[in-house]
Amino acid sequence: MPRLRALFLGRGWRDTLVLIAVGVLAGFVIWHAVRTGRGWAGAIGMALAVVAYLFAPWLKPLRAKQDAARLEKLYGTVTIDDWGVTRVAGKLREAVAWADLIWVAIETTDAGPYAEDFFFLLGGADGKGVVVPNFLATKLNLLATLQARLPDLDNAQVAVAVGSTSNAMFKIWERPPVSAPPARDPQ
Repeated sequence: MPRLRALFLGRGWRDTLVLIAVGVLAGFVIWHAVRTGRGWAGAIGMALAVVAYLFAPWLKPLRAKQDAARLEKLYGTVTIDDWGVTRVAGKLREAVAWADLIWVAIETTDAGPYAEDFFFLLGGADGKGVVVPNFLATKLNLLATLQARLPDLDNAQVAVAVGSTSNAMFKIWERPPVSAPPARDPQ
C-alpha cells in the first residue's frame, strides 16, 4: 500500500493541478454553504470528490490485484521448469515437456486492447501442447526461456507478431528434422 506522502507527491502536473482546482472549488462551495446555510449537498459532494481524488493512488494496487485475479481465473496458472511448460485452468491441464516440444508459434487476434490478443502456442510430438497468454508469458519470462532453450528461435518473426493487430499465426521455431544416418556401402 502506498505511503501517506503518495497522496501529495508522485502525481503528474495535470493531476496536481486538478487536485488543487477541485480543492479550491470545494473550499468555495463549502464556504458558501456555511455562509448562506444552503447548498450543503453540493458542498458535501465536492468534499467527497476531493477525498476520492486524493486517495485515488491507493486504489491502483487494489485494481491491479483484482485484474490479476480475474485473469488467473480466466486463463489459469502457468509453470515453467526444467521439465517443460504446464498450464492449469480449472479442470483443464495442458503440458508439454521440453524434450517433446516440436514447434512454437505466436497467435495474435484482433480482440485487443481490452482483451488478451497475443498467445504463445507450444506443440508437442503427441499432438498436444500448451497455450500461454502473453500476460502470463511476460510475468514468467517465457520468451527469454524459449530463446535460451531454442537457439534457432526466429526473433524476427517474434517482432512481426508483436506488431500484429489482426488474426494471424507466426511460427517462431520448429524442431529440425532428424536425418537418418548415412547408409553404409556394403563392401
